[in-house]
Amino acid sequence: MKRKSSNGAHQLGERNTRCVQDVLEVLAQLVPQIARSIANDCEVALHDNRTSPPRILAIGNGHVTRRGIGDLMTRIAIGETEMHDMREPLYNYSSIGPDGRQLRVSLLPIMIGGKTIAYLAINYATGDLLMAQKAIAQLTRTEPHPKEILETFLPSSLPLRQVISRQIEESPRPPHLLDREDRIELVRRLHGQGVFQMRGAVRETAARLGISRTAVYYYLKLATGEAKSP
Repeated sequence: MKRKSSNGAHQLGERNTRCVQDVLEVLAQLVPQIARSIANDCEVALHDNRTSPPRILAIGNGHVTRRGIGDLMTRIAIGETEMHDMREPLYNYSSIGPDGRQLRVSLLPIMIGGKTIAYLAINYATGDLLMAQKAIAQLTRTEPHPKEILETFLPSSLPLRQVISRQIEESPRPPHLLDREDRIELVRRLHGQGVFQMRGAVRETAARLGISRTAVYYYLKLATGEAKSP
């Protein structure tokens, strides 16, 4: 009975070993393909945890950290505690490559039967992206001012009549049915677009609304707060 039990345990151990080997072989084939599919600055490395310390079993884009198959895995420490046989993944932490480049790293344990057999590392060189980020920040930076600055682009590229027509179309009623408040609001919108800085704007507005130019000037004063409504 003891011999059978011993033989069974041996066979179970062999099956587990073959299973681990099969998994690692499949991952080793995928690693360079995954790296290529992401980006040239993304290194993917498979570290064999059956050796101590773990060594690189497969790697894609090894130029990122200047490493190859057989090289040692980096030491991982959280605080002052060096990590061994990690069971929990570490996502997107910052690291520095051998050439001083900034890296964003994720380390994923590969586990079978409760044991960590390997680690899959994704090392993305972010130096160029960080430089681009700084450049974008500089190019989009604005300066604070003691008072708000309001700038309106004048619609000089469109015919005056077309600009006024667009605003009239947004009114709740046709021009001949607009009441006094509607006209004031229309004039306020035209003023906000800088229309009255265009030559002939008052005359064109009066003609479209069927009112006098004097009335347009009066509505403009009400719209800008220069006159009080009776």
